[in-house]
Amino acid sequence: MNNKRNDDYILSDEQKAAVAVLSQSNKYTKQSKFKTFQELPLGEKWPYFKQNFLLQTVTAAVAIVVVAAFAISYLTKEPDPDLMVEGIGMSRYSASFGSLGDAFAKKEGLSGKNPVKMDTGINLSSSMGQDDSMQLLAMVTAGQINMIVTDSKTFTDLHSRDVIAKPAEVMGASYLERIKGALVDAKGKPVSDVKKAAGFDLSKSKVWKNTKGLPKKDAILGFSNIKKTKKMAVKFVRYLEFE
Repeated sequence: MNNKRNDDYILSDEQKAAVAVLSQSNKYTKQSKFKTFQELPLGEKWPYFKQNFLLQTVTAAVAIVVVAAFAISYLTKEPDPDLMVEGIGMSRYSASFGSLGDAFAKKEGLSGKNPVKMDTGINLSSSMGQDDSMQLLAMVTAGQINMIVTDSKTFTDLHSRDVIAKPAEVMGASYLERIKGALVDAKGKPVSDVKKAAGFDLSKSKVWKNTKGLPKKDAILGFSNIKKTKKMAVKFVRYLEFE
């Protein structure tokens, strides 16, 4: 038997008011979030903004910053040099090495901030606590290192890593025959067949020997990635005046 009285289901005035509010249609339902944001009372704007716009705004701001950073980096990036020669393990000769590059650039009439880059920042000697093998490989692969100068032991190692190109693959046989006395194999030993040469003995270079401060022995020059700089690399070899 149901003992509840009918007045148990009668709503109070407060309950009726609450139901009336809930039953009212939301005037913001069919309009955009932005328009709703504009029409909200000042005290309700920030909570609504956080809920509906904050994440998108932050994401857009970050994207703009990233794009701007890339644009600035691209616009301010120095142009690639006409020739990049890396002196591996030659940091103590950096000033003289740079002078050699400057003299070559001047002779060729090259313009720009750094038309010929002579770098000595890479070292492969583990005994010195520095091994830039990964950096070297990355730069050679990217075509940023066109020629390499180093001692005979390191040259042998580089040749085994396939980062050295044979002179015969770059220059004509007739010229190489004329400077055969300056050609060496992967171990820095003289060769009788120019096709077997791996590099150039810089002690046979008149210009190298006359450049103050450079090592007079145990220095070998080799071609590396010259896909985009072959012409300039060949000019550099000729400039050195091998005997």
